[in-house]
Amino acid sequence: MDHLDKSHPHITKEQELENYFIYTKYFPEMISRHHIKSGEIRYVSPSSEHLLKYFPQDLHGQSFYQYIHPDDREQVKEQLCHPFQSSGKVTYKLRRQSGEYVWVESIYKKKIEGVSNSISEDECFCITRNITDYKMAEEELKEEEDKYRTLVQHSNETIGMMSAEGFWIFINESGKRLLGITQPREVIGCSIFDFVHASQREHVYNVFQENRGSRHAFKLNNITIVRTDKETRQTEIDIIPTNYKHRRTLQVVITDITERMKTEELLQQTEKLSVIGHLAAGIAHEIRNPLTSIRGFTQLLKNNIDEKYSSIIMQELDRIETIVGDLLVLAKPEVIAKEEVDLIHLMKRMISLLQSQAIINNIYIEFDHENESLLFECEPNKIRQVFINIIKNSIDAMEASGGSIYITQKINRDGAIEIQIKDEGNGIPEERLEKIGEPFYSTKEKGTGLGLMICDRIVKSHGGTLSIHSTVGKGTTITITFPFSQ
Repeated sequence: MDHLDKSHPHITKEQELENYFIYTKYFPEMISRHHIKSGEIRYVSPSSEHLLKYFPQDLHGQSFYQYIHPDDREQVKEQLCHPFQSSGKVTYKLRRQSGEYVWVESIYKKKIEGVSNSISEDECFCITRNITDYKMAEEELKEEEDKYRTLVQHSNETIGMMSAEGFWIFINESGKRLLGITQPREVIGCSIFDFVHASQREHVYNVFQENRGSRHAFKLNNITIVRTDKETRQTEIDIIPTNYKHRRTLQVVITDITERMKTEELLQQTEKLSVIGHLAAGIAHEIRNPLTSIRGFTQLLKNNIDEKYSSIIMQELDRIETIVGDLLVLAKPEVIAKEEVDLIHLMKRMISLLQSQAIINNIYIEFDHENESLLFECEPNKIRQVFINIIKNSIDAMEASGGSIYITQKINRDGAIEIQIKDEGNGIPEERLEKIGEPFYSTKEKGTGLGLMICDRIVKSHGGTLSIHSTVGKGTTITITFPFSQ
């Protein structure tokens, strides 16, 4: 400042300072000079009226610190009084004449070039501006960020952030559960392709490449995610391009649809069973009408036909009647006439019946039972049908190679009757095993898939359970349990 040049001997230090502060009345910011330790205000610009609603003369001689909010006072005083800090910036709240507080930011300096000799060593020069609007906007932004962060962290869906190349940057709590991890850092830096099933990895990669650089969101349907514990989940993945910290990123929303798909499959199967039930009822009704006539005329002609042939005809008619009854099992729940039978005796008779067919195919049936006699309340014909169907399936699975069928009976830890039928066939692949028992799904070339479904229905009607475990190349084990009371 040439006009304040100290080379003019006729200008005193007081005049020099006064001339300097004359310019401050035109500043929109409040200019002030005060004693560092006591805070005594020795000068304040007219802008104080706009900022604090005080006239300069009202503030002159007052302590600057008494207008600072109590929460900020010590921090500001400590910063201004710091012996090794001659300048800086401080943010705090100042009280207006009305009693309300406004957020302000002060740039302070203890020495000013050109006029430093006119300001004593114990004084501080401040330029203060109102930043209330900025602070309010900052707090609102922080609140919104906190709300968004809480919403993301506690969302039921997996929400994450990835780089444009597909590497995880962030993942929420649901993502931890989906991927089977304990800490987000276990996947940060890993690629999403590492968690996609190998059969779909190339497809997902190609979709990412096709949308590389695009600003439009895209979606991946029915993607199988493989967790760290090797379990799988069916998912839908939404990818939304965005920017994070000045770099292009992808926001990811993964929806676990595993349970939904199971429910849909169950509904489809239920609908299929309903259709089969109506169809079976109609077929049974149509068969029974001519069957009654055939049986009646056969009995009338019995004396005119060789007894050997007539008995075969009657046996086959009885067999047709039984098959019709099986169809009605599908149509509606059957009222079961239960009776107490010796389950061990029933099993032995059934095995002896099938033993001849098994031996022809070089198959041996072994029966190991824990109890010599086991009274069980059931419908014997239905239980016999269950075991005949299952053992015949085992024989069919071993026709080409031969081997043994092991049948064991015991009382398990839960006090239930447990019967296992294990064969040495080729086994069933895992992906096909899931569909065993569904109507019209069979591993046999001419199978209908109704046999096991009927068996499962009969076992459940007796309060039991039927489960299948199979290993390819080793064989299949079917476990049946029934509730049992001594």
